[in-house]
Amino acid sequence: MTTASLAIGAVLVLVMVGISVYGAVTLPADARIPIHYGIGSYNNFASKTVGLIMWPLGGAVIYGIFVAVSAHAIKPNHGSRGPGQFILLVVLVLIVAFQYGAISLARRGTTDRSG
Repeated sequence: MTTASLAIGAVLVLVMVGISVYGAVTLPADARIPIHYGIGSYNNFASKTVGLIMWPLGGAVIYGIFVAVSAHAIKPNHGSRGPGQFILLVVLVLIVAFQYGAISLARRGTTDRSG
């Protein structure tokens, strides 16, 4: 991966941390954060602490996987590095957007407060 892609990815992970800090400051203690655990797992809500940790942790794990895979899968003389880097950045941008949406939803108090 190029240095620019690594830097942009790292900044996006830091943005996720910043959004979580924003949520920690602005959300009430009993807030429930929407989390999507995978296929068919909609409408899951985690406690404030767990929800605020899971979003940036997930982004960091995805960032680490893409960095590891791209470092080992790209042959030095292949020359085609763009698609993997683009996918990494798109995935991280989507996670940032979904995290912001989850925090916004929790701030409005429209999340499921049961269980």
